[in-house]
Amino acid sequence: MRSKEKICFIINPKAADGAAGKNIPKIEAAAEQFFSHHAIKTTNHPKHATILAREIAKDDFDVIAAVGGDGTCHEIINGLIENDQPINPNLTFTVIPFGTGSDLIKSLLTPNNIFEAVETAAFGETRQTDIGKALVSTEKGKMCRYFINVAGFGANGEVVRRANTGSKRFGGRLTFLKATLETSFTYRSPKAKLTWKKSSAKQRKPNTWEDRMLSCFLANGSYCGGGMWVAPKGSMHDGLLDITVLAQKTVASQLIELRSLYNGEIASVEGASCFRAEKVLAEPAHGEIIRIDLDGELSGMLPAEFSLLPKIIPIRAKWTSE
Repeated sequence: MRSKEKICFIINPKAADGAAGKNIPKIEAAAEQFFSHHAIKTTNHPKHATILAREIAKDDFDVIAAVGGDGTCHEIINGLIENDQPINPNLTFTVIPFGTGSDLIKSLLTPNNIFEAVETAAFGETRQTDIGKALVSTEKGKMCRYFINVAGFGANGEVVRRANTGSKRFGGRLTFLKATLETSFTYRSPKAKLTWKKSSAKQRKPNTWEDRMLSCFLANGSYCGGGMWVAPKGSMHDGLLDITVLAQKTVASQLIELRSLYNGEIASVEGASCFRAEKVLAEPAHGEIIRIDLDGELSGMLPAEFSLLPKIIPIRAKWTSE
């Protein structure tokens, strides 16, 4: 059975150490099996996927598929939204997973098998999904970026820098685990302040958290960093960010508690603060430079404001049970 929809695949041919590019014939074969009409576009430089996505959003396609990792998904989402609105609200986003970082698909339950993933792109469940928004600081001033999965700052940024500049031949989980361990021995925890209001919106005074911090995760999805389960109760449809702040720790404590970041027990880690909010303001203390990553991509620094655009993009996937 074929879908009558038109799908366009944006392929990062370098994803997964070149595996995405090598599998283009298989992607085409699957597309011919499950879609009546398809097109393929490949990226050839950073942020090219954003440009292609913007072009596709203004064309007559029904589905846009990211073929790559979380970075490719991040670029495409930033091409589908303009001034906090979808360029084409009827264009459905989906993922064919390849890449060092493929944490988003753990929330979407997208199959790793190419034919099964393309079949899901054709006949999976479509849900209106929240997208994160970050107003970050750069050397040139404020910059707006959107994120689909998880934003973070603190040691996260250093982990991402190491993971993206080092060898990725061992796959996503081991690459990020190696970067996490290396960062544990060298990172100096800066002092930061977070300000937010709960979703009840009736409270007069905002909540604050201020201390030396190791990491902060602001989650729309549930996983990041090669399988870290940072938001076990997270939902991509509730209009809320799931935030976890990890306070400063000794290297020994970091290593002992590392397992809790992967098994869904992050809230039990000593010094962890967990809350939900629609909007969070994060500021550095004493002019310290605290770098931000969005969907595993380095994206500016604090001060920054994080929020959600509720149910703005239709996403097709298997989806979790929530």
